Amino acid sequence: MAFLYGRDRRLRGLKAERGFTLLEIFIAMAVLAIGVVVALPMFRNVIRSTTVSNQTNDLITSLSTARAEAVRRGLQVAVVSISGGSNWSTGWRVIADINRDGNFLATDDIVSTSPALAAQYGVFVRTTGGGTDSQVIFAINGAITNTGFDMNVCYPTGEATKSRRVRVRASGAVSSHKDTTGSTAAACPAGT
Repeated sequence: MAFLYGRDRRLRGLKAERGFTLLEIFIAMAVLAIGVVVALPMFRNVIRSTTVSNQTNDLITSLSTARAEAVRRGLQVAVVSISGGSNWSTGWRVIADINRDGNFLATDDIVSTSPALAAQYGVFVRTTGGGTDSQVIFAINGAITNTGFDMNVCYPTGEATKSRRVRVRASGAVSSHKDTTGSTAAACPAGT
């Protein structure tokens, strides 16, 4: 009988030890809330940086596609701002000049289209020698028709060190790096 009594008392003791007290739950919730408050700004910055990188990659892909298509087709292919100006935030198209008239219109072959960017992001372009800021034209040899382009892909706060710069050289070579300091394209405004 003593054996059963001891066993019964142990079982009751185990049941009493299961679960959490109300105080323990409140402490766990407070620790979780502090963690969320600390992590949220860092998470937001990671999302913004990833978005800027993705937009930069989309722009580089469009430029590389236009260059490759110009060489493959043996005709001029351009990356053209949808807005028609130096602010490419509304998106861009890769257009092959199939009628060879030097105009890159919707009546030509649209190879690809990139959509407008989210409201707080932006892409600003400046030619570094002749031509227009609204289009980068690749010739049949893969070179561009002017001396170069600077393109700023802007971080939402406008910080140059967090924005990305894409350069297109006269040879048609495309490069990218972080920090738009020294770019000839328009500076990235806060809340682009």
